[in-house]
Amino acid sequence: MKGFLNQSQIAYVFYHLGHHIFLNDAIKESFAFVRQGQDISAYSKRIIFPLSEKQFDPAGVIFCSGIPMLFPVLSGPEQFASINGNIIFNDDLLKSAFYLLTGYQEINPVNTDHFGRFEYESSVQARLDIMARPVVNYYFNIIAKGISEFCRIHSIEFSRKNLFSSYAFLLTHDVDRVIYYNLNSLLNTIKQLAGFLKTGRKKSFLFKEIFRIGAHIINNPEGKDPYWNFSFLSELEKSLGIRSTWFFLPEDQKHIDSYYKLTDKKIQELIGFLMNEGHEIGLHGTVRSHQSAEALMKIKNELVSVTGKESQGIRQHRLMWKHPGTALIHEKTGFAYDATLGFAGHEGFRNSYCHPFRLYDFENERMLNHWEIPLIVMESTLFDYRKLDFISAQDTVDHLVNEIRTFNGVFTLLWHNNYFDEAERPGITAFYKNLLERIMSDRPEILTGKDIIKKLI
Repeated sequence: MKGFLNQSQIAYVFYHLGHHIFLNDAIKESFAFVRQGQDISAYSKRIIFPLSEKQFDPAGVIFCSGIPMLFPVLSGPEQFASINGNIIFNDDLLKSAFYLLTGYQEINPVNTDHFGRFEYESSVQARLDIMARPVVNYYFNIIAKGISEFCRIHSIEFSRKNLFSSYAFLLTHDVDRVIYYNLNSLLNTIKQLAGFLKTGRKKSFLFKEIFRIGAHIINNPEGKDPYWNFSFLSELEKSLGIRSTWFFLPEDQKHIDSYYKLTDKKIQELIGFLMNEGHEIGLHGTVRSHQSAEALMKIKNELVSVTGKESQGIRQHRLMWKHPGTALIHEKTGFAYDATLGFAGHEGFRNSYCHPFRLYDFENERMLNHWEIPLIVMESTLFDYRKLDFISAQDTVDHLVNEIRTFNGVFTLLWHNNYFDEAERPGITAFYKNLLERIMSDRPEILTGKDIIKKLI
């Protein structure tokens, strides 16, 4: 990212800062944006933001109190200085925030994973080891401290604001699979054992599973299925005072998207049950839909015909994302929010921010209309990608929640309904229950995706 931020880009950053502090006219009139190398000696009673034109260079990043300054400008150990009635920031915090928040690094990525996704390993978050910290929130906190000091010196009113009273907890479920004991599962397991499909499962387990699935299909085809656990999950959440958001995935490409149709009577009854229980129903976009507005609109209309309500939220299946094209498709098809943006390969803050935010249309230099609710933790990230044990996984979640609590942000958890098979993951149900109980002991605000959006508009 080379060159100075333009007015539209600067306004984008201040729009998001405005969710954390009240930017009254007296404060905004004190802003001065000074390009690197320009003389600042003539400025008086101003809040000076230095602007850098440099390209991002990981080797040039400096850390100040543990926070990376992506575009350093002035030398000095402090984050800002008070000189002659001015508050002068030492680094281009605005460009740093814009770079991370907009996902600028994801435009035309060089390295992608086997699904074609921008991979965590190639990210600035991985290179700087900052995935576990919402760095943009730290930038905004630095700016807020500087503005607060300026207001104190010049007797200007200053106050902070919070979107959430403590922090928000958004529990989500992606409904990829609803039946385990069927022919598709049997064939996939055989292919995994034969090495035709990649899997992290051990061969001894796969061998046992072939007989378990086959025996169930033959002897008890209508029996209890580990994937059809919706009543259990809903009752658990009700007992804890949680309402969650369920993203349903329509059938499309074979062995890629779901094996059910939204129009199936059993699925319609399930959706009706969840809605009656107070949960939110969203769309889990098919793989094809993340690059096709036509495909997305088709399945969105299918969901609307089932629920009788306009679908407000979406998360793309497999966290598929092309930047910023997928976001532009979401805007075009009329979604209020998306909840896709987290890395499959690592839990934490993909856009280095723990609040809802809007993405940016770089071609037309404008902020998009709909919201992104960042995905912080997905269960398969912890146990499949990162291969953590239960203790390490809980410690990781605790750390992320602590970071989010510090900034009154939103903790979004994704837990698939098909991730409770005790035969494959002994103890997983108890871990999940304990995880929810630990979170609820904090007394966060329990919100669905659409509840969060109501707070923003």
